[in-house]
Amino acid sequence: MTRFSMSIKQNAALTGLVVVLIFVSGCKRGFVQEPGPGKKHGQEDKREFRIYIYHPNPNQPGCLVDWPQATVWKNNHQKVRWISDDGAEYTVDFSLPGTNGSFITGVNTFHVPANGDSGALAPTAHPGYYNYGIKDANGTCKDPSNPDPGVYVK
Repeated sequence: MTRFSMSIKQNAALTGLVVVLIFVSGCKRGFVQEPGPGKKHGQEDKREFRIYIYHPNPNQPGCLVDWPQATVWKNNHQKVRWISDDGAEYTVDFSLPGTNGSFITGVNTFHVPANGDSGALAPTAHPGYYNYGIKDANGTCKDPSNPDPGVYVK
């Protein structure tokens, strides 16, 4: 082999490696990385719970949340944010039959716009368990008792 052909192969291999590294580093930017075990993330100050709402099958009634129960610590300034994960508009409702009120004093419903979110909501109510339902354009799509989604306030 000549030095010229060896140099071309080395440059091609190096270029391929650079392309792969750029692709891999670019892919990781879109993901939220949670800290590993032993970091006390559960009670971390100013932590935000992001609860995604979606219809698993658009042809059938019902919607789901990917975080059915969260424990939010008031003294650690933690918040909850509901996000439309499928482009539909939703309302998180703490006033449906079977619920026991909202974890935000005086506010029983939160709007979740299509392709948007409710905004970060901090608990102001007394510690306890606050179950909720979810409504979409067709009415209640997530009954507060089947299964029981909710927020624990500590």
